Amino acid sequence: MNARFSSVVIPAHNEETVIGRTLEVLLRDARAGELEVIVICNGCSDRTASCVRSRFPSVTVLELEQASKTTAINAGLAASHGDAVLLLDADIELQTRDARALLEAARRPGMEAAIGHMDTNTEGAHWMVRAFYRVWMEHPYLRKGKFAASIALSAAGLKRVGSLPEVTADDTYLRCMIPADRVAVVDSVRFLVRTPRTVRSLVHVRARSYRGNRELDALGSGNQAHFSGEAQGLLKRVAARPALWPDALSYFAITLAARRRSLRDSGTRWERDMTTRTPSAG
Repeated sequence: MNARFSSVVIPAHNEETVIGRTLEVLLRDARAGELEVIVICNGCSDRTASCVRSRFPSVTVLELEQASKTTAINAGLAASHGDAVLLLDADIELQTRDARALLEAARRPGMEAAIGHMDTNTEGAHWMVRAFYRVWMEHPYLRKGKFAASIALSAAGLKRVGSLPEVTADDTYLRCMIPADRVAVVDSVRFLVRTPRTVRSLVHVRARSYRGNRELDALGSGNQAHFSGEAQGLLKRVAARPALWPDALSYFAITLAARRRSLRDSGTRWERDMTTRTPSAG
């Protein structure tokens, strides 16, 4: 690996409507040769690969037949040359300076990963969705940084993680693998997530999360007790804020529906929010 050379790995499954926006924001202020960006198109039946090649010729595009995020990540890591790697979801808006800050933080002595904080865009969302996120954003997990969507790994972190298994909750798997005291939280880094616009889509996305956590428990990740403690922390925060009590009704209704769905759809591997997959500019 070349010192101080960074890679960005972006798994993409049918993301032609958003991948341009993601890359535009990521590369807007990048210096020449600063970032090696690899987009892994996995199981795509749309124009994701051709969109990237036509608009971003400096970006490496890999194409895999299998629709699997973890397989795509492993392929991207194998093809990367950086001494630090940023794992970025294909629909996330992360500015160049924030990508740079995460990669630099991951390289600090003793650090293996770096994360930032998530901002949500609920514009156009159903009122129950907006209520859900007003409560969810009080979650202790989120207040300590979002270990998902945009994760930088140092050389030591990459060595610890190795090859990801075929799991649904890839972000949670990484979180369980890396000790908390080796994760740098960069408070200045914010990345934007567009939330689902409909209750149905939100339930599907949350169901995937719950199913993924059960899979990890079956693998012996030992995360259940930790996550239970965080859930109790959220309940305490909501209980102490009467203004959130009306929103809590929507939060718990959606949570219950998602948990029930996660038990019914155990064979489904990839639910995505399609309500925000709108065409990007250009």
